[in-house]
Amino acid sequence: MSMRSAWRRWLGQFEQSLDQLAISTIDVSHFDDAERRSVTLALFARFRAELRAALTLADAGHDMAFRSYCRSAIECALHLLHGEAQGNYLEQLRMDDTVSRRSRAKTFLKNSHGRLAANATESLEKFLRDSAGAKGKLLISEIETPFPRLNHVYREISADSAHVTWTSLHRQVNQTKIGWISVEVEAKVSEDEMEESASILAFSGLVATKSLLEIVPELDERYDLQAIFESYKPVYLDGKEKKE
Repeated sequence: MSMRSAWRRWLGQFEQSLDQLAISTIDVSHFDDAERRSVTLALFARFRAELRAALTLADAGHDMAFRSYCRSAIECALHLLHGEAQGNYLEQLRMDDTVSRRSRAKTFLKNSHGRLAANATESLEKFLRDSAGAKGKLLISEIETPFPRLNHVYREISADSAHVTWTSLHRQVNQTKIGWISVEVEAKVSEDEMEESASILAFSGLVATKSLLEIVPELDERYDLQAIFESYKPVYLDGKEKKE
């Protein structure tokens, strides 16, 4: 089930409009919060990469993969929202990375069975000692935002598309008739699910751009977010009316 053509046009135009931001040309090194701004720009670049990949997959007819990449785009938007709202976001992001690295280092040491070079073992053990106080993880699905739909669809796609779950595996099975079951490589995505995916991808773009402009306001004069939002509304409302 392909994406509604109105969404494909809007998403393509939106992606092209992001050229106006020229995020690779702005210098944030002289700001007191240069690191925060740099991370924000990197997050937005990641969002745009996920958006491009999602559209490429949709055009190729890989609807389930498209849905998974929509989740990746939502994740970027949620990170940007959290970075905008929480002053300790960078600390949380670093801690999340450290906790993950600690887990990998412990597993690697355990499975090396003493075969690592002495200096490599010493380096890993030093890292584990130095990071012993690392606690907690940045749980993206639990970030509180003003947009409950963003969180909800993120979790739904995680369960039925992006991860191997009992729910997602059922998509690969098709009971063609009583007593006959076939396995599908390209799992089917319903019209409603494609509408939901395209709609949330578009909304994630608006959210991500809004947070970018809040954190790096110097970009605001380059981009008319209100005009983009106004072009989004009729496409979203038309899909909502058809669903109802």
